[in-house]
Amino acid sequence: MKRIVRRTVLAWPLALAMTAQLTGTAGAQNYPNDTITFVVGFSAGGFADSVARIMAEHVGSVLGATVIVENQAGAASNIAARAVASAEPDGYTVLVSTTSLAINATMFRNIDYNLMEDLIPVGIAVRAPETLSVYPGRAASLEKFMASEGTYSSAGVGSGSYFTWYSFFESVDGANVVHVPFQGGAPATQAAIGGQVDALAATASGNTVSNVTSGQLDCLAVAAPERYSKLPDCPTLEELGYPNHYGSSWVGFWVPAGTPDDIVETLNEAINSIAENANAAENLMRHGNLAGMNAADTLDFMQSEVDTWGERVIATDAQIE
Repeated sequence: MKRIVRRTVLAWPLALAMTAQLTGTAGAQNYPNDTITFVVGFSAGGFADSVARIMAEHVGSVLGATVIVENQAGAASNIAARAVASAEPDGYTVLVSTTSLAINATMFRNIDYNLMEDLIPVGIAVRAPETLSVYPGRAASLEKFMASEGTYSSAGVGSGSYFTWYSFFESVDGANVVHVPFQGGAPATQAAIGGQVDALAATASGNTVSNVTSGQLDCLAVAAPERYSKLPDCPTLEELGYPNHYGSSWVGFWVPAGTPDDIVETLNEAINSIAENANAAENLMRHGNLAGMNAADTLDFMQSEVDTWGERVIATDAQIE
C-alpha cells in the first residue's frame, strides 16, 4: 500500500510538469494568434519609432499577424521597459528601444527592473553612429561650437545620443555647452531645426541624414572610426583631433522574462528576415546598417553593451537617482 501511495505522489508533480510542457509547446506552436504590440520607449517620429513601424509591417506580414505600435515615452525608455517587463510572457508585448536601455542599467541607481533578468533580448534591427549637427550658421566647426556657450538637444538623458556627446564634452577642457533633453528624437530634432537650440545630438538615422542633406542642419562631427557612408562630408571626431571616442545607437527588441524559447526564436527569425525583403530592407537601411544577429548573439551583444556603457557612466560620474 505504501508503494502505491509513493508512486502516486511521485507521479503527480511529473504529470504537472508534462502538462505545463505540453501547454507551453502548444502555445508556441500556435503563436501568433493574436495582435502583437510593439511598445516603443520614445515618442513618435524618432529613431526607435521609425524603425519600429517598418519592422511592425514586416514582422506582421511574415508571421501573418497584426502588429501595432504603441509609444510610451519617458525616463529614457525606462517607463516602457518596466511596462513590458511586467507583461504576460507570451510574445504579444514586445519592447522596442535603443542603446539607452544598456546605459540605463548603470546610470539609474534606483531603477526598478533588471534589464538582463526581467527582459529577454530578441534581436537587433539596425545600428548607426551618433552625430552632432547645428542650426545653419550657428557654428562653422566643432571647435567653435564648443566655445560658443551654445545649447544642444537630444532624445533624453540616458539616450545613446545624449551620452555619447555628454561624455565627449566632459572629456574636452574648455567645452562650454549646455544639454537640453527632450522625450524622444522627434521633438529634439524639431527644436534644433526651429532654432530653439543651437545643435542636435542624434543618431544618424534617416531623419537626421535627410535634415543634413536638405540643408536644415549642418553636420559638425560623427562619433565613428570612419566617415558614415550616408553623410560622407561630415568629419569624424578622430579627424578633428579627438581619437577613440565612438558612439553608435541601435534599435532592439525585448520580451518579458519567461517567454518560451520557441517564441523568442520565431520573433528573432522574423526580424532578421527583413534582409530578404528588398523594399522593407531599403526603408530600414535609411536608419542604419542591418544587424542580423541571432538570439544567442543578441544576448551576448547586450551584455557587452551594458558593460561598455556602464564603464562610461561610472567614469564620468553620470549616475542619477
